[in-house]
Amino acid sequence: MDQYGLYVHDQMEWDNWTLFLSGRQDWAMSNSVPSTGTQVDSTDSAFSGRVGLSYRTDWGVIPYANYSRSFSPNVGFVYDASNTRSVAKPTLADQVEVGVKYEIPDTNAVLTANYFDIKQTDGVVFDGTFDTDGNQIQRQLDLHSRGVELEANASFDNGFSLIASYTYMRMEIDAGLPGTVGNQLSATPNHIASLWGHYLFEDGPLAGLGIGAGVRYVGESYGDDGNTFKNEARTLVDAAVSYDFGYQNPNLKGLTLQVNAKNLFDTVKPICSAGNCYWDEGRTVYGSLRYRF
Repeated sequence: MDQYGLYVHDQMEWDNWTLFLSGRQDWAMSNSVPSTGTQVDSTDSAFSGRVGLSYRTDWGVIPYANYSRSFSPNVGFVYDASNTRSVAKPTLADQVEVGVKYEIPDTNAVLTANYFDIKQTDGVVFDGTFDTDGNQIQRQLDLHSRGVELEANASFDNGFSLIASYTYMRMEIDAGLPGTVGNQLSATPNHIASLWGHYLFEDGPLAGLGIGAGVRYVGESYGDDGNTFKNEARTLVDAAVSYDFGYQNPNLKGLTLQVNAKNLFDTVKPICSAGNCYWDEGRTVYGSLRYRF
């Protein structure tokens, strides 16, 4: 695939108002070759952009609203309800978001709440079956996602920081296979919540040591687009340990060692998407040594 684009954006401020405008024109050219060996060429183009407006009040409340449109070209083939194969169309989406932020006075804490509404056309999903060549079949659906997001982010003078978030989302199928229209898209939970805390030792012999831990909750979801059965909810625990060498030795400023553990207690349950089931990713531990200058 070859993709080209031209874009322009600007952010303007006047008193307590902030206005953001952007526009982008894309052209995408792709070549798809099925098992028959006959190449199919396609060219797609679209204009996308964003407009956002916010107002900062004197008491720390910032209401805002924005509208954006996106364009994402797709590569390969998809099948319709009659199992006729065609080159995938680009995915387009329109999003409206309204919300409010509250910067708590005399603290380093921000509370955010927003409502979003996203309409997507020709989104590519796998349906859990395979074509005659043994490839998993892709289909294109029109989807409608809407919900609310809540987040609290705070850091304190004692080295402790906290992030909490909650999302309620409902993603429905507006156009798809017979028997799925109006249903919820499989493997998309309505409820997602997380809580993460981190403590950094800033003084003493442990200065530079950071310890973090958090919990993630992923609610129930449907296992197929027919909404005939559900995936179980799951609660996962993560952790992290880091060490900033610059706290003890100024010559090593910028050098940091970090180890992260995802799904610390190795909680593994089956999860199904479009009727195709697999196991959750188990415990994952990875480390990094970084130097910033």
